[in-house]
Amino acid sequence: MFRNVSRVTLLRIIGLAVIVAILSSAIGACAPAAAPTAPAAATSAPAAATKAPAQQEKQLYFRLVTHGGDDPFWAVVKQGMMDAAALYGVKAEIDLAGSDLAAQQKAFQQAVASKPDGIALVINNDDAWDKPVEDALAAGIPVIGINNDDTKGPVGNKRLAYIGQNEVRAGYMLGAKIFAEAKAAGVDLSKAKVGFVAEVPAAAYAQVRSQGLKQAMAEFGVPGDLPIIDGGGLEATTVEQRETAYLLANPDTNFMFGAGGIVTDRLATSLKNAGKKPGEVWAGGFDAAPGTVQGLKDGYLLASIDQQQYLQGYHAVSTLYLYNKYGLTPNIDTGGYLITKDNLGLIEKLSGTYR
Repeated sequence: MFRNVSRVTLLRIIGLAVIVAILSSAIGACAPAAAPTAPAAATSAPAAATKAPAQQEKQLYFRLVTHGGDDPFWAVVKQGMMDAAALYGVKAEIDLAGSDLAAQQKAFQQAVASKPDGIALVINNDDAWDKPVEDALAAGIPVIGINNDDTKGPVGNKRLAYIGQNEVRAGYMLGAKIFAEAKAAGVDLSKAKVGFVAEVPAAAYAQVRSQGLKQAMAEFGVPGDLPIIDGGGLEATTVEQRETAYLLANPDTNFMFGAGGIVTDRLATSLKNAGKKPGEVWAGGFDAAPGTVQGLKDGYLLASIDQQQYLQGYHAVSTLYLYNKYGLTPNIDTGGYLITKDNLGLIEKLSGTYR
């Protein structure tokens, strides 16, 4: 294109082009800035706005149906239930039948009718709960056992899981501890006279714990077939009266065991009422109620088995929650913790609330 143009002329053309470019740039710089381009009209709302808010997840609802009463033991179970319910964001309620099987069965029927997301049941009778549990499961309501189980376990009742202590082992531990201490102190166990009192003698807990205690008796050569003394239910005053009456009527009793929390709680006072001094009767029982803790401190009781009932209330809720979420059915042994005056410590501080 520039083949026939002289070098001078070519330089003039290039220079002119540079000047034009500079002028154009200057003119552009001096011109007012163009108004910003308006954004295109939105054809759809942002994703967050168009997406319907997530439906709030339904709050799970659980029921604990028990044979318990308004006493320190069940207050601890309830505390565990409430703590777990708060942690998992669920609703949970507890029914206390006061050791009345008919009332407990009615409470279970009402619980099923309320269509909960799960029921934790005290299975305190080998026959009474088989069909109700099967019917609830058939209706789509999961049922687990707490505190008391069928004596045949899952073979005897179709509950999905059990949360509580191994009752036979607990009875054996208690007996073995006290008989061993007595033997070491020179007591002739072949002449031992043993009393065993229960709030509800026919209840499963009393029956299976007595089996463990009998095993310890056989191992240490203690005679007798261990009849269960009727403590008269869950009312503390009645229990204390009956224990005192038995001790007064059987002054040669030198071993006394409580099968449950209330009879053990009243045992030290009953021994005092019968004129017994600390250590005169080798005594022990179950749980860590305030009277039991004081009895251990004062020397009226030698040992008690803490079944850690807080865990029974707590894991009733956590297990039903985990079943609803993931289909999990853990069996949890909560007990078998042997308490003596030497390890009261934290237990004494938490007695009646968490222990």
